[in-house]
Amino acid sequence: MITRPTGAFFRKPVNSSKIVAFIEKLVAPIKLVGAEGLELRGICDSRTGGHNQLVFANAEHFGKGAELTGSFVLTDELPDESIQGSNQFCVVSDPRAVFMDVLTWLIDSTGVDAHWSGYTGEAAVSSEAQVASSAVIEPGVEIGEGSVICAGAVIKRGSRIGRNTIIRENVVIGSDGVTVYRAADGRLLKFPHVGGVSVGDNTEIGANAVIAGGILAATFIGNDVVIGNLCNVGHGAVVEEGVWMSVGSLLGGHTTVHAGATIAMGVSVRDNLVIGAEASLGMGSVVVKNVEPNHSMFGNPAKRMVGLKTGPKR
Repeated sequence: MITRPTGAFFRKPVNSSKIVAFIEKLVAPIKLVGAEGLELRGICDSRTGGHNQLVFANAEHFGKGAELTGSFVLTDELPDESIQGSNQFCVVSDPRAVFMDVLTWLIDSTGVDAHWSGYTGEAAVSSEAQVASSAVIEPGVEIGEGSVICAGAVIKRGSRIGRNTIIRENVVIGSDGVTVYRAADGRLLKFPHVGGVSVGDNTEIGANAVIAGGILAATFIGNDVVIGNLCNVGHGAVVEEGVWMSVGSLLGGHTTVHAGATIAMGVSVRDNLVIGAEASLGMGSVVVKNVEPNHSMFGNPAKRMVGLKTGPKR
């Protein structure tokens, strides 16, 4: 079973003083507050928390997620002193753009791996997996025993495929999503995708589906999931165990679909939503708000419809 990862990892620790020196060459002025000389081990979304991480967060949102400790935080202004904790803060006018510049530099100078430090060098394709000769498997991909990779599939660096999983024809796993940011200085920046993809055991992904790679943490597909032909799962999405997703459905980035939910044909789910466990989304629905567990939704925009059942009996 593949566990859900929480971020991406440097191939060797990076001292925060090295990052400060790089930032000082990029922008001025900057303001530094808090701990110094932190040994940073990776990056994560500031909302997910962690230890010894490089993150960005505006002051309004800092401290509203999980605890962040011993980390280097790029921010637009200092949060309240009572929640600063053991972190070091670097105040800049455009923290997202600076973070993207720093991350791009670290990818080239230090190396960044999805899943764990050193993953790219350790990942391997099981001799018990079946891989079609026309499939493209990049270096740094793990494929478990008994899995089947069909003709024309493309599995990109940083992807993990569990055991006894079927990847149908022309599936693309780990491609970049659309993440463009207009910096304050006018530059159009593309956010590096370093989170990779995790696909669990006994899962099936249908022909011509696309599973985008995560940005700061992996796009996650659990065990016993069925994803139909021509589906798209956005970057950083989480699809938990036993979800059934029918043909032509679209799942926006950073959306979570909890265990046992059913998504019928042609459903579109907006990004950053939560679909509750055992929920049902009817054919062609456009989902623009969170869905409670065991609720059925239908329409455009989707509204609750009591008694609606979608998908096969499971």
